[in-house]
Amino acid sequence: MDAATRQIFETGTTQTRTAPQSVRAGDLSAVIDQGALRRIALGPVEVVRQIDFPVRDENWATLQPEVISQTLNHTPDGFRYERHFEVADGALACHVVFQAHADGTIVATGEAEAKRDFITNRTGFSMLHPISGVAGRPVTVATSDGTSLRDTMPEAISPAQPIRNIAGLAFDIHGMALDISFQGDVFEMEDQRNWSDASYKTYSRPLIEPFAYEISAGTCVRQQIRLRVSGSAVATKPAEAPAIKIGPPLSETLPDMLLAAQGDWLPTQAETTILRSGQLGSLLLRTTPDAAGPDIETAAQMLAATGGSLDLEIELDGEKPAGPQLDRVVSACRIHGVKPRNVIALPSSYLASYQPSGRWPGGLSPLEVREAARKTFPDARIGCGMLTNFTELNRCRPGDAKAHFITHGNSATVHAADDWSVMQTLETLPDIFASARGIGGELGYRLGLTAIGMRSNPYGNAVSPNPDQLRLTMATWDPRARALFGAAWAIGALAKTEGFGIEAIALAAPAGPFGVISRRGSVACPWYDDHPEAVVYPMFHALNFVAGGGQRFRVFGGSAELGAVAFASGTATRLVIANLSPEQQPVRLGESGRAAILDTSSFEAAVTDPQWFAHACAPLASNSLYLDPWAMLFVETDTAETPAK
Repeated sequence: MDAATRQIFETGTTQTRTAPQSVRAGDLSAVIDQGALRRIALGPVEVVRQIDFPVRDENWATLQPEVISQTLNHTPDGFRYERHFEVADGALACHVVFQAHADGTIVATGEAEAKRDFITNRTGFSMLHPISGVAGRPVTVATSDGTSLRDTMPEAISPAQPIRNIAGLAFDIHGMALDISFQGDVFEMEDQRNWSDASYKTYSRPLIEPFAYEISAGTCVRQQIRLRVSGSAVATKPAEAPAIKIGPPLSETLPDMLLAAQGDWLPTQAETTILRSGQLGSLLLRTTPDAAGPDIETAAQMLAATGGSLDLEIELDGEKPAGPQLDRVVSACRIHGVKPRNVIALPSSYLASYQPSGRWPGGLSPLEVREAARKTFPDARIGCGMLTNFTELNRCRPGDAKAHFITHGNSATVHAADDWSVMQTLETLPDIFASARGIGGELGYRLGLTAIGMRSNPYGNAVSPNPDQLRLTMATWDPRARALFGAAWAIGALAKTEGFGIEAIALAAPAGPFGVISRRGSVACPWYDDHPEAVVYPMFHALNFVAGGGQRFRVFGGSAELGAVAFASGTATRLVIANLSPEQQPVRLGESGRAAILDTSSFEAAVTDPQWFAHACAPLASNSLYLDPWAMLFVETDTAETPAK
């Protein structure tokens, strides 16, 4: 297998990525990755997650830079990295310098000069702070008027900016002292965990200012960040990860596996046959009163074949009465003989995002729509929440004790789309689930589409087009969804639901940009376009393996680079382990049974055979093995063979 094919199997794209460069300045270490300074650490302690100089368009998408030149020079006491790049066909010319010294000092200088009038929502430095050692901890804030105040970093996810008017910050992180100053603009902080980014972000310009805004031709934006890290750095030798073992049963079952759907994502008859061969037969269908007839007709045909259930997400016109609109959806359900189990309806204006203190839309309110839905769907459970990200739920909290469940979705590419940042979003999911549980109280908790790509853009007018299938922010079509990476990410997300009693989750769709089935579409699909015999994506096998899972078991052992889920399935106990890293990872098992590995060597067999696991599983030859990047290990043991815990 050549390197290009391996890359497509792993990440779905032919886009090459420059390998990160490790740099040091005394005990200070960092990584230069795609022009950003990342993982800034003193010894083993990460003190800053990233410093970058992004340029965002009027829809908040991060523009792809055209690199003109970049140099890295090692100095006697550190390093100096310099980068020149342009965006928007040369409309904005940027120059960024990172300079680090052995005394723990880093200076970041950035300039952006407009060659012609340039419209942007944000241009300038952003700094990401880690969660570990920061959440719930004190911070000293220097303000732009010269005063100093003590504050506390939010532990529950903050719906608004937790700190504003920033000229400097001082943290104590795991015994390391960090002092930061910002020049060139007024900075503020947002809790990026809202969007599942594993960080807090300090940025300019403040959101209270108008946007989009113009950088006039000939104008130069200049900013500087200075940080100083001090403390005693003591490196420790990492211990060998303990063997992975299935522990005692938990007081929860595995979430129901739903497939998110809308009109053009619904399966054809041939695709329904593929879904029927597995256990992926239940739908979370999003529709409108105008589209309900054809949408529900197609959904009913699939459900009749698969025996699955139907949940509804309904978008309404906020300027019209809710009842008559919902009656049209109910009529379509009756005509086609389906009864939705769970229903959430929302005015379409609430698919946009609003600041907590901003102006909210008029017309129908979410509460009015829920009251109408209770009358229209008396036999269904009625939900509250949002059809977009946790961000919007956090900013518009329902406070409706009459609802049966709370819901929201998630996209992993709101702010960053590189592999490291996307996989790192898994770190934040437990914080999101805990915060949502705090909002929902005793209500049930059901997750909508939870995926890498962005279904719709609450923050702008459109998602990012991605015809060439690159790693882009705010794009619906993300190439990793049809690769090993996407399937591993989904297993990692499922693993993070442990302990939160989540009833259901939609990690994919039948077809389309989030599909489990291979279908030629409006974008290039490398390798798949030349192999019509490939009928499913790795995501199909990952979700099919866990679909229908019952009692959940605790999983012990393994490293942080692995995601694992164990559960009862019929007369068997199943365990799936996903490598969530770009490096080969050792795996030691405390279990035995039948197993199969989905990696680049088994990729072609898997995507051409919906019954791949049944055909590939064989007695586990060894309890010690290696998983390649983004690979998955599926293990099944008869219940009678499972050792007592």
